[in-house]
Amino acid sequence: MKKYPIALFCNDPHALYEYRIVARMTRVSEKFIRQCEHEELVTAHTMLHGAKGLSAADVSKLKLIRYLHEDMGLALEAIDFVLRYRERVKTMERQLDEMEQKLRQKEQEHQAEILKLCRRLAQMMSEDQTI
Repeated sequence: MKKYPIALFCNDPHALYEYRIVARMTRVSEKFIRQCEHEELVTAHTMLHGAKGLSAADVSKLKLIRYLHEDMGLALEAIDFVLRYRERVKTMERQLDEMEQKLRQKEQEHQAEILKLCRRLAQMMSEDQTI
């Protein structure tokens, strides 16, 4: 029997997935998920029927954790550092994008002011020539 990956097709950001489903989606054991929860790499939520579940964001994060742990050989403690550093870089990139946008806006404002002053200067020069 051929194994096919499970894909998420839920648009609800608040949807939760049971550990057994998450384990199949991410190809890790439930024990590994519990270890990640213990290390605070993912945040478990209690579902209505009492089982623990993970959000879609945590499922994606767990896929990255599995890659870093199994393929790259990093310990869970090192992965915690990598994930925090990654979030910090993303925050800095967003701040940089905001600063670049503000800079472009200021540049446009200055260009408009320069154009206004050039027109005023040209008008003043033409008035001086008519006198």
